Amino acid sequence: MSTMTINGKLAPLPDDPDALLVDVVRDALDLTGTKLVCGAGVCGACTVLVEGEPAVSCLMPAGSAANRNVTTIEGIGAAKLHPVQKAFMAHDALQCGFCTPGFIVEAAAFHDRWRAAKGTAVPSRDEIGAALSGHLCRCGAYDGIFRAVADACAGRFDGDEFVPPRMEARDKVTGLAKYTVDIHHDGQLEGVILRSPFAHARVSELDLAPARAIPGVSAAISLLGDDRIVRFVGEPIAAVAAGDRKTALAAIAAIKLSSERLPSAIGLDEARKADAPVVFEKSARKKAGDVSEGGGAPASWKGNVRGPSAAFSKKPKKVRSWVNDARAANNPLLVEGIFRTGTQQHACLEPHAAVARFDGDRLTVHVSTQAVFHLMELIAKRYKLGHDKVRVIADHVGGGFGSKAALGVETTTAIELAREAKAPVRIAYDRHEELSVTGYRPARRR
Repeated sequence: MSTMTINGKLAPLPDDPDALLVDVVRDALDLTGTKLVCGAGVCGACTVLVEGEPAVSCLMPAGSAANRNVTTIEGIGAAKLHPVQKAFMAHDALQCGFCTPGFIVEAAAFHDRWRAAKGTAVPSRDEIGAALSGHLCRCGAYDGIFRAVADACAGRFDGDEFVPPRMEARDKVTGLAKYTVDIHHDGQLEGVILRSPFAHARVSELDLAPARAIPGVSAAISLLGDDRIVRFVGEPIAAVAAGDRKTALAAIAAIKLSSERLPSAIGLDEARKADAPVVFEKSARKKAGDVSEGGGAPASWKGNVRGPSAAFSKKPKKVRSWVNDARAANNPLLVEGIFRTGTQQHACLEPHAAVARFDGDRLTVHVSTQAVFHLMELIAKRYKLGHDKVRVIADHVGGGFGSKAALGVETTTAIELAREAKAPVRIAYDRHEELSVTGYRPARRR
């Protein structure tokens, strides 16, 4: 068996040639300071040092670390905080903190090279930017990051430690902060959702038996509604829970599915046409997803188009009369045209995720959410549990930007799989799911 030295300790490496270093670090060694975000080597959150050089562990085969020295965020400043870590805390160069470990690892390597070559000279903004160009901060703490790295390189944080302005800052710069995706209970299973590849279809057959027959699978459930109709690409169809993600993915691939394709409207312009097929008929409109920034208040429907809610349409008749009067008077202040805006994503670095665990009749759910108490009430109501029987925990949230305030499919599915499997279950969306099914600001045509 091959091994690597990680943070000064010898650790085994799996024989699986497909295993990635990020999975070994996070799952096998429980060094969860290294974060998995994009899975494509473009965000920098999973950065580690290999023989002192920064590397993205989401693309690095685990076998490539054999007989090499690997350092994660937990190995930086373990005995005494690194100057970069102290500078990040002092300059508040972090917000949600999910990207912070990757920044710290890369910045510490840059700092050490800089100090060895140039002493306490201050690097320029361009030099710092070039060194950290492979890192993204969705919260936008870049100005603090630039100042922190510059001051650390200048030697301004070589002295004693201090009390940071944020009480959680030390945990975030050392990788000790635990987010929902980092939670791991004994016997915990990994849940994966099978999603619709069709924009509109009626599922005639859903056979979960092949998934349940795969060794390591503990639960498989249907997520279809009573009408068995899916109305958008990515709508949940079924879910499985298994001992690891690889097994869970194999299980959902084994599910037998037959469906009848139904007419669909793809895109804003197609959905607005008078002859567009109706996807959300009247009986299904209350369950229609609301991806707008407004709440799910009652609103008019015309075909597939859901009108603005009352909060965004005050006195529409009066507004139309003003426009008509301006037209009649050829008012030069009236500007008319068709205006479009593109879709905008929340793009949280920590994906929507939940870990559910039953202890007898008590339910504990770790959720990446901005609304802990509200979620507890919604869960208690949905599953007919007393408020004292439901505990919702979100110690840290790796970004939300308004998208993590509702009871989402990741949470309900984790709960239902945990109940079925009689074991803790985690659901953590991958980057494709995060960008496609978690809500967004839709494109507009005015």
